[in-house]
Amino acid sequence: MALIMFDLDDTLVDQKAAAQMWATEFADDWNLTADQAMHLADALDDRRPKDEVFARVISEFSLALTADDAWRAYRNRMPELVRCSDDDKAALDVLRSEGWKLGIVTNGMRDNQEGKIRATGLDRLVDGWAISSVVGARKPDPQIFESMSRQLGEPLSGWVVGDSLEMDVIGGSRVGLNTIWLTTDVTELARHDVEPTLIAPTVASAARSIVSNGNGQSGLRNEPI
Repeated sequence: MALIMFDLDDTLVDQKAAAQMWATEFADDWNLTADQAMHLADALDDRRPKDEVFARVISEFSLALTADDAWRAYRNRMPELVRCSDDDKAALDVLRSEGWKLGIVTNGMRDNQEGKIRATGLDRLVDGWAISSVVGARKPDPQIFESMSRQLGEPLSGWVVGDSLEMDVIGGSRVGLNTIWLTTDVTELARHDVEPTLIAPTVASAARSIVSNGNGQSGLRNEPI
């Protein structure tokens, strides 16, 4: 069997909801307004490196706190806030029972991302993970996908599943992998010169498509969104 590489944030775990909770907690601790809390949550949803995000936000809010300290607090707390759905966990079990090797390929810092993987029990459901701060390359750079392939001792073939067209779909396509874009809104496709192999709303639905279609691309079908 081939590999299936999953993104972590907003693919296997609900990063956006967790970031909103953290922003609310942070706003309460620092007596920020509701608008500032919302602004912080929106900034955390940005796909830019989080050290850049915190440097900008802390400066805007003029807080007596360094960006590094805020970023560290965020990384320490996020593993306690993220969740992976029971349906998605069950889907990973099914894929492994079908013989697939499963890996997580994620941008971010090791303490934060590995903390999420372990806190949600994903470490027991996948065969390994590649984190950009460890690999030294961020998606969509081919190096991070190649690193995952080498780590698991499998050829670079199979699937990439993720919520980002730029990071997951384009990145996976560059190394010859089939791709599944997780979304419920396909309008973003018009802004990118890329076509995912499949589109699905959740990891569980993506897994059903992979199981039913196998390694090949003949007869592939998109899940309803």
